[in-house]
Amino acid sequence: MQQKLEDFRVHLEDLRSQYREREDKLRQGQDGLKKARERLELVKNNKEYQAILKEIDSMEKKNGDVESEIIGLFDAIDKENGELEQREKDFAGESNAYQTNRNKLELEMKSLDESIAECQARNGRIRGSLGENLIRKYEAIRNLHRDVAVVSVWKGVCNGCHMNIPPQMYNELQKTTVLMSCPHCNRIIYWQNAEENS
Repeated sequence: MQQKLEDFRVHLEDLRSQYREREDKLRQGQDGLKKARERLELVKNNKEYQAILKEIDSMEKKNGDVESEIIGLFDAIDKENGELEQREKDFAGESNAYQTNRNKLELEMKSLDESIAECQARNGRIRGSLGENLIRKYEAIRNLHRDVAVVSVWKGVCNGCHMNIPPQMYNELQKTTVLMSCPHCNRIIYWQNAEENS
């Protein structure tokens, strides 16, 4: 969008340059016409007089053509100026919307970065309180099962592999604080109270 705006400005400046050139050309033509009229007053014979009249007529025609070009360029410049103003307004509006969205995204990213840092710190604290063997087991299971190493067991079913846990193991899981693993997928399991989820 900014490049298009810049291209439009270059185009408008080109029109202005053409306008200035035509104005200079018209000034020179008017000066030539003035000098030809002054010479006309000094002419002594009819032949010279007719030649200068013809020259004046030709100059007036050329000046008229240049004036028409100037009027056309003036109208084009006026129209393009209005178009440029509209494009600049549109660009400013889009730039503001872009900046607003960018600021919003930067705030969201900052918030996410803070959440990640907080989770990493919590992860570090938890890992520090666990044994090395348990951490290794957790990492191995997580790598094997696409980042899901700990799952709940609800109504006797492992929510990782969706297989039934043996009834005795399910009863123990409800009473114990010892870590247990699903006998089918080997994920670390915990009991999910059915009454709390109904």
